[in-house]
Amino acid sequence: CTTTLTLSTSASIPVGTYTLTVAGTAGSGSKTTSFPLTVNAPVPPPPLPPGETPANFTVAFIGDQDINSNSGAVLLLIKNKGAQLVIHSGDVDYHNEPTAFDNMVTNILGSEFPYLISRGNHDIPAWGDPTGYQALLQARIDKYNTDPATPAYDRIICTGPALGLKSSCSYRGLRVLLIDPTAFTDEDLYIRQELATSTAIWNVCSWHYNQTAMQVGGQTDLVGWADYEECRKGGAIIATAHQHSYARTRTLSNTQTQTVDAAWPDANTLRVVPGSTFVFHSGIGGTNIGSQTRCLPTTFPYGCNGEWAKIYTSSQTPPAQFGALFITFNVDGDPKKARGEFFNITTPPTLIDSFTITTGP
Repeated sequence: CTTTLTLSTSASIPVGTYTLTVAGTAGSGSKTTSFPLTVNAPVPPPPLPPGETPANFTVAFIGDQDINSNSGAVLLLIKNKGAQLVIHSGDVDYHNEPTAFDNMVTNILGSEFPYLISRGNHDIPAWGDPTGYQALLQARIDKYNTDPATPAYDRIICTGPALGLKSSCSYRGLRVLLIDPTAFTDEDLYIRQELATSTAIWNVCSWHYNQTAMQVGGQTDLVGWADYEECRKGGAIIATAHQHSYARTRTLSNTQTQTVDAAWPDANTLRVVPGSTFVFHSGIGGTNIGSQTRCLPTTFPYGCNGEWAKIYTSSQTPPAQFGALFITFNVDGDPKKARGEFFNITTPPTLIDSFTITTGP
């Protein structure tokens, strides 16, 4: 006879002490024994230090989406890649149909999936309605925060005078500024203040529009350099859209002059610290894909000041497909290290861009 008996169960048992009786029979003899079984509550993991994201915290960055099969495929890509948050830099559906757009997100990602939006130009007509984009964004945030037992760290906490226009949201250690540069005239001061007081290791500035020199298509100056520069000085990643393509810079020590950081010139090894950051536009969420008209040639190394690390438009070979940028924070056991990857919606998804980011004082 073996002297070891192993029991297993998939049942969920309330905390407490139970009597477990075991009976065994061999031939004509039998034996019965009882022993106490104590069920303890699981020990919660220790809280993370203030401003630190969980390990392998993945955020999807998109913009210019629409409501169609391509935009649905991008959301499905986001789901399959295990993203835990979407940061949408404006232009959500182009049809002034907030409910239809929110239903699409709910059907694929879920009704409580964390989703943050900064307003784009095509969102303006239906932004402030009682059932508009801003109201549905707030409702989604509120729904995610419904459980009163959820600690503050796991809640989406947004402050500021106008959600999606001039607001600051914190979620699992990540600080995200949702800005519409066309809505206010002092948003650069707001950015400076929020980044100066942020305790987050990683900060993101998200808005829709571009400066001409910070995109590779035909968009004009609609932001002003003050917003870009305040985010750079404050050590925040700058996420934009508007131009319907994907392009990412190297590390820049000045956005207005597109100056590459001399200490970090590599195309795929970036840093984000007060004074240096990188900029991208991820605007191929589903509506259409534009061409590269600036900083030619269409192959690396690109033109202009050598600031662009990756360009992905209809002008590349093969032409761009719709997709999303994923940045995973706190990788390889290092809270100050992140990994960026742009995937498109081909089957299987194709990795288009890959880079690492470090942050620090």
